[in-house]
Amino acid sequence: MEDLELFHFHLERAIYILNFKDKKLAECWVTQLHSSMGFAYTDSFLTAAVLELSITDIDTFHWVLDNLSAWKPYTQLLAQVTKFVLKKLINKGFIPSIDFSFDAQGKILLHENTKNVILADTSDSDRLLIEKVVLTPKQVHSLIT
Repeated sequence: MEDLELFHFHLERAIYILNFKDKKLAECWVTQLHSSMGFAYTDSFLTAAVLELSITDIDTFHWVLDNLSAWKPYTQLLAQVTKFVLKKLINKGFIPSIDFSFDAQGKILLHENTKNVILADTSDSDRLLIEKVVLTPKQVHSLIT
Protein backbone atom coordinates (compact mmCIF):
# COMPACT_ATOMS: atom_id res chain seq x y z
CA MET A 1 0.00 0.00 0.00
CA GLU A 2 2.90 2.37 0.66
CA ASP A 3 3.94 2.24 -3.03
CA LEU A 4 0.44 3.19 -4.14
CA GLU A 5 0.28 6.05 -1.64
CA LEU A 6 3.68 7.33 -2.80
CA PHE A 7 2.60 7.12 -6.45
CA HIS A 8 -0.61 9.00 -5.66
CA PHE A 9 1.40 11.64 -3.78
CA HIS A 10 3.71 12.14 -6.78
CA LEU A 11 0.73 12.16 -9.17
CA GLU A 12 -0.93 14.95 -7.17
CA ARG A 13 2.37 16.83 -6.97
CA ALA A 14 2.86 16.49 -10.75
CA ILE A 15 -0.59 17.93 -11.40
CA TYR A 16 0.13 20.74 -8.94
CA ILE A 17 3.46 21.59 -10.64
CA LEU A 18 2.05 21.31 -14.18
CA ASN A 19 -0.81 23.67 -13.27
CA PHE A 20 1.77 26.48 -12.94
CA LYS A 21 2.39 26.10 -16.70
CA ASP A 22 6.04 26.93 -16.11
CA LYS A 23 8.30 24.81 -18.30
CA LYS A 24 11.50 25.55 -16.36
CA LEU A 25 9.87 24.72 -13.02
CA ALA A 26 8.51 21.45 -14.41
CA GLU A 27 11.87 20.54 -15.96
CA CYS A 28 13.78 21.20 -12.73
CA TRP A 29 11.31 19.19 -10.69
CA VAL A 30 11.32 16.25 -13.11
CA THR A 31 15.13 16.25 -13.33
CA GLN A 32 15.32 16.01 -9.54
CA LEU A 33 12.76 13.18 -9.50
CA HIS A 34 14.54 11.29 -12.27
CA SER A 35 17.70 11.26 -10.16
CA SER A 36 15.96 10.28 -6.93
CA MET A 37 13.07 8.07 -8.12
CA GLY A 38 14.26 6.78 -11.51
CA PHE A 39 13.08 7.38 -15.03
CA ALA A 40 10.45 4.63 -15.28
CA TYR A 41 8.68 5.62 -12.08
CA THR A 42 8.71 9.33 -12.94
CA ASP A 43 7.49 8.67 -16.47
CA SER A 44 4.62 6.57 -15.09
CA PHE A 45 3.13 9.28 -12.93
CA LEU A 46 3.76 11.98 -15.55
CA THR A 47 1.69 9.92 -17.99
CA ALA A 48 -0.97 9.39 -15.33
CA ALA A 49 -0.94 13.15 -14.65
CA VAL A 50 -1.68 14.12 -18.25
CA LEU A 51 -4.45 11.51 -18.42
CA GLU A 52 -5.94 12.91 -15.22
CA LEU A 53 -5.65 16.45 -16.59
CA SER A 54 -7.58 15.38 -19.70
CA ILE A 55 -10.53 14.86 -17.37
CA THR A 56 -10.03 17.53 -14.72
CA ASP A 57 -8.22 20.47 -16.33
CA ILE A 58 -8.35 20.66 -20.12
CA ASP A 59 -6.42 23.95 -20.30
CA THR A 60 -3.43 22.48 -18.45
CA PHE A 61 -3.74 19.25 -20.45
CA HIS A 62 -3.32 21.25 -23.68
CA TRP A 63 -0.45 23.28 -22.21
CA VAL A 64 1.42 20.11 -21.21
CA LEU A 65 1.12 18.46 -24.61
CA ASP A 66 1.80 21.71 -26.47
CA ASN A 67 4.87 22.61 -24.40
CA LEU A 68 6.26 19.33 -23.04
CA SER A 69 5.50 16.93 -25.90
CA ALA A 70 9.24 16.28 -26.34
CA TRP A 71 9.37 14.63 -22.92
CA LYS A 72 9.68 10.87 -23.20
CA PRO A 73 6.40 9.91 -21.45
CA TYR A 74 4.40 12.31 -23.62
CA THR A 75 6.21 11.31 -26.81
CA GLN A 76 5.40 7.69 -26.01
CA LEU A 77 1.79 8.51 -25.13
CA LEU A 78 1.24 10.40 -28.40
CA ALA A 79 2.91 7.56 -30.33
CA GLN A 80 0.48 5.09 -28.73
CA VAL A 81 -2.47 7.35 -29.54
CA THR A 82 -1.25 7.56 -33.15
CA LYS A 83 -1.06 3.75 -33.35
CA PHE A 84 -4.55 3.52 -31.84
CA VAL A 85 -5.95 5.96 -34.44
CA LEU A 86 -4.21 4.12 -37.31
CA LYS A 87 -5.59 0.79 -36.15
CA LYS A 88 -9.05 2.31 -35.83
CA LEU A 89 -8.83 3.86 -39.31
CA ILE A 90 -7.78 0.58 -40.91
CA ASN A 91 -10.40 -1.42 -38.97
CA LYS A 92 -13.07 0.98 -40.23
CA GLY A 93 -11.96 0.35 -43.82
CA PHE A 94 -10.00 3.55 -44.46
CA ILE A 95 -7.04 3.16 -46.82
CA PRO A 96 -3.61 4.74 -46.19
CA SER A 97 -2.56 7.31 -48.83
CA ILE A 98 -6.16 7.52 -50.05
CA ASP A 99 -8.23 8.32 -46.97
CA PHE A 100 -5.39 9.51 -44.73
CA SER A 101 -1.67 10.28 -44.75
CA PHE A 102 0.97 11.94 -42.54
CA ASP A 103 2.57 15.36 -42.31
CA ALA A 104 6.27 15.99 -41.70
CA GLN A 105 5.76 15.94 -37.91
CA GLY A 106 4.02 12.56 -38.01
CA LYS A 107 0.49 13.86 -37.48
CA ILE A 108 -2.27 12.01 -39.29
CA LEU A 109 -3.83 14.04 -42.09
CA LEU A 110 -7.46 13.16 -42.76
CA HIS A 111 -10.68 14.66 -44.01
CA GLU A 112 -13.21 16.07 -41.57
CA ASN A 113 -15.69 13.24 -42.33
CA THR A 114 -13.03 10.62 -41.59
CA LYS A 115 -12.15 12.39 -38.35
CA ASN A 116 -15.82 12.42 -37.34
CA VAL A 117 -16.06 8.66 -37.90
CA ILE A 118 -12.98 8.08 -35.72
CA LEU A 119 -14.24 10.36 -32.96
CA ALA A 120 -17.83 9.05 -33.03
CA ASP A 121 -17.41 6.39 -30.38
CA THR A 122 -14.62 7.78 -28.21
CA SER A 123 -14.61 9.19 -24.71
CA ASP A 124 -14.00 12.89 -24.12
CA SER A 125 -10.54 12.10 -22.76
CA ASP A 126 -9.62 9.97 -25.79
CA ARG A 127 -11.01 12.65 -28.07
CA LEU A 128 -8.61 15.22 -26.58
CA LEU A 129 -5.67 12.90 -27.14
CA ILE A 130 -6.74 12.06 -30.69
CA GLU A 131 -7.04 15.77 -31.48
CA LYS A 132 -3.32 16.07 -30.67
CA VAL A 133 -2.29 13.59 -33.40
CA VAL A 134 -4.67 14.36 -36.29
CA LEU A 135 -5.04 17.29 -38.67
CA THR A 136 -7.79 18.10 -41.15
CA PRO A 137 -7.30 20.24 -44.29
CA LYS A 138 -9.08 23.10 -42.51
CA GLN A 139 -6.59 22.90 -39.61
CA VAL A 140 -3.63 22.73 -42.00
CA HIS A 141 -4.93 25.77 -43.86
CA SER A 142 -5.27 27.73 -40.60
CA LEU A 143 -1.64 26.91 -39.75
CA ILE A 144 -0.45 28.32 -43.07
CA THR A 145 -2.44 31.55 -42.99
